[in-house]
Amino acid sequence: MLFLFSDTGGGHRTAAEAIDSALRRLPGGAVVRTEMVDAFAACGVFPLREAIRSYGVALKVQPSPYPALYHLSNGRTRARIVTELGKPFIRGNFRQLLERVDPSLVVSVHPLLNELARDTIDATGSRAPLVTVITDLVTIHHAWTTNIPANQYVVASAEAARVCTSRGIPAERVHNLGLPIRDGFSPPADKRAAKELAGLDPGRRVLLIMSGGEGGGKLSGILRRIAGSLRALKLQVVAICGRNDALRERLEAMAPRFGAGARILGFVDNVADYMRAADALLSKAGPGTIVEAAACGLPIIVCDYISGQEAGNLGYVEARGAGVVALEARDVSVTLRRMFGADPSVMAEYRRSALESARPHAAEDIARFLLTMLPETAKNVTPVG
Repeated sequence: MLFLFSDTGGGHRTAAEAIDSALRRLPGGAVVRTEMVDAFAACGVFPLREAIRSYGVALKVQPSPYPALYHLSNGRTRARIVTELGKPFIRGNFRQLLERVDPSLVVSVHPLLNELARDTIDATGSRAPLVTVITDLVTIHHAWTTNIPANQYVVASAEAARVCTSRGIPAERVHNLGLPIRDGFSPPADKRAAKELAGLDPGRRVLLIMSGGEGGGKLSGILRRIAGSLRALKLQVVAICGRNDALRERLEAMAPRFGAGARILGFVDNVADYMRAADALLSKAGPGTIVEAAACGLPIIVCDYISGQEAGNLGYVEARGAGVVALEARDVSVTLRRMFGADPSVMAEYRRSALESARPHAAEDIARFLLTMLPETAKNVTPVG
């Protein structure tokens, strides 16, 4: 299996690695050779490679130009034009990659790689099927689906499945198997022990704050306005700023205003430990963050989103009762006072709803489905979805 992704945000690589890890646990999966490729980094040349690298910068600056770029390119024809413009700057090296690996199955986990993969598979005479794993929960950019290049589509929700079929993809080629997440995201058997494992005070309630892998958005402004509520509720604050060093430095300067023991972190590999230890999560509406929190039974307060690709995630959270959308600082404060108020049943209900919405075995289900696409295992593995 050849997995194709790009490090634009953390979600594409994370999804591919989660599927690969799950594959190793399945009967017959351990013997399957997999290759993970950041296609733009490995095969792209100037200026395409540099344009893709600018994704993180575009999210960090405020106001961010990224939402405008997303909307300008999001249309059936416009997405096709963007894809065609990029192909000359990756096509040759990508063909060499495909010929070298000679995969039995190609799995695309990035919207801008689907047509390129389809063209190259056809041009080389490969018989490898193409499976696209869409990593958005609800709002799907047209680049994922334009010209319907994949043989099969894996989606993360019923809402995403409806978008795909509305764009002409036959329903039998769309498989709602959930969004793949890494190992370790599960509800703790003992919350106090989980807090101790994360190095936190087991006797205090913890608010985890996250801003995505690139650390973009309006988080610092919201935190400045709700600092009084954080102190009043005596919450222990843990803020994970991702790769945004400037945000981390701003929050470190503000940390004394958040109350005793506030912890400000950059990019970390043990997000699951902090989610299992936390009592609530304040975050932007990243799809991976939403489903990882749900798997931990962690209520989420969505305070920001990337216009376009994350807009549909607001309704996704609210429809499942897994959290609250509070896009203004005053609404965040009200929500915190309600969640951490005197009535423990409020938080308990959010935890229950979060767990009910979770699909913790999505990576395994997707890996099992991919095994059915391999010629040598198709007759021995029962399909899912």
